[in-house]
Amino acid sequence: MRSPLAALTWEIWQRGRRSLGLAIGCIAFCALVNRAAPERFAVSDAGQTVYGLLMVVSFFLLMSVFNYTEFNPAREWSGFPYRLFVLPVRTWQLVTLPMLLGVVSVELLYLAWIKLVWTHDTIPMPEWLALVLGAYMLFYLTAIWSLAGFRITRLVLLGLGGCSSIAIAFVPVFNKISPSPWLEEKYLAPALAAAAVIAYAVALTAVTRQRCGGGLRQNRFKLRFDHLADALPRRRANFTSPAAAQFWFEWRRAGLLLPACTALALVAILAPYCWFYRHDPKSTQDILIRILAVPLVLSFAIGKGFIKPEFWSMNLALPPFLAIRPLSSGDFVISKIKVAALSVAFTWLIVFGFIAFWLSFWADTFQLHQTFGIFSRFLFPRSWPVVIALAAVALMILSWRCLVSGLWAGLSGKPAWYFGSFALQVIVAVLLLIAVGIWSNKIASQIKTHPVLTISFAISLGGWFLALAVIVKIWSAVFAWSNLNPRRVRQYLLIWSGVTLCFIALAMSYPQVDDTYRLEHLCVLGAFLLFPLARLGFAPASLSKNRHR
Repeated sequence: MRSPLAALTWEIWQRGRRSLGLAIGCIAFCALVNRAAPERFAVSDAGQTVYGLLMVVSFFLLMSVFNYTEFNPAREWSGFPYRLFVLPVRTWQLVTLPMLLGVVSVELLYLAWIKLVWTHDTIPMPEWLALVLGAYMLFYLTAIWSLAGFRITRLVLLGLGGCSSIAIAFVPVFNKISPSPWLEEKYLAPALAAAAVIAYAVALTAVTRQRCGGGLRQNRFKLRFDHLADALPRRRANFTSPAAAQFWFEWRRAGLLLPACTALALVAILAPYCWFYRHDPKSTQDILIRILAVPLVLSFAIGKGFIKPEFWSMNLALPPFLAIRPLSSGDFVISKIKVAALSVAFTWLIVFGFIAFWLSFWADTFQLHQTFGIFSRFLFPRSWPVVIALAAVALMILSWRCLVSGLWAGLSGKPAWYFGSFALQVIVAVLLLIAVGIWSNKIASQIKTHPVLTISFAISLGGWFLALAVIVKIWSAVFAWSNLNPRRVRQYLLIWSGVTLCFIALAMSYPQVDDTYRLEHLCVLGAFLLFPLARLGFAPASLSKNRHR
């Protein structure tokens, strides 16, 4: 290389070429669909959902390219690479190069989406959105470098920053509905540019301090918090077993992440929203659905890191510190499963407490009471408390499933399995949306012409598909659990049977007022698929191969 900056650029390219290729692949796929599909697909809800989903995925992939950090488990540090501090390059160059490349790349990617995919003018004010994306790239890099020691705080702030950037992007649109001279683009654009400059200055100051030996995680607030924590009663007895020590270790690493993120999302995002619409009875049900959806969405996102050996590291190999523990691979997996269960329990305790506080003090529950009256009097006149309890349990189990269902891929140490499992979920959702968007008119006309025959055929086809999925799941579980400890197999099968019976009871509580198409059968078959069985059985074998790689 002719210069250190060229070498750093080449290193960034080498580290992120796969992610960049996937981002370009998302654009190429959507551009091909935009050319091949009918024009009505691009302006339909399904088409915009597909394009929007893959567009968000491409931007996430691009940000991972410039996620220029390294993880040091000994120091609990995940920030700017220390090895770059010994290079003969000035600090401002080390900071400016990835920031400049990131901003240029995100703008080029956005331009490609506008010119190749969003060709029907479905994005309002594209210039303003381009400015927001460039500024958020600077905010993102500033957060991951400046808060290297505050990993949970950094993750929460990045989430809040993403939500706030979406809100900022739509401020001019809302300003057209309710005009305000201070919310015009000519005032917002300079303010956002100034914030981006300030973010660059903060990142430069933080990295300079780290390079000079600073960047310690201790501060006055943390010292006082540590003194308070030391004064509280704590565990002094020895651990009863290595499994108990591993459970404590896993809980300290990632157990509080889901409850903390959920609590912050409820307090910082949904609480002001609830207060703003406190006199609107129509919005109460919508807000309640969003509150219940928060833990599920966060569980899905956090689960992608929870299933890895190290939550904060992109390296899927099991660290030697964990590989030499006097534990079997099954005990490692069980520790993660137990930590996920306890984390979900705390999370939903916070959610239910927030809902109770919100409905009791400032929510307008008039329309909600009417809906609940129909629910309790007509649909479930005698069993509504049981149905509500089973629904609450189902939500908690679904959150737990989102955390642990991918352990077989995350603990395998193979990037192809880990990224492939996530890509498969996205691909299936995208293909279904494309099919619905393209053939929606034909499906609607067929249902209108032959309603009974079409719906019966669709339900029969869905029933056979679910039945086949149940058979494959059970046979896969037989192979997955055949080589494991029989005592552990019996314990998990007992838990799986109890939880599945709860799901079946919830499915059979479907009102029998008018079940012409016998939807109860589909619900019962789906109940067998909700609780993971085979994939968790494969997790110890995957971890064993990773452990003895």
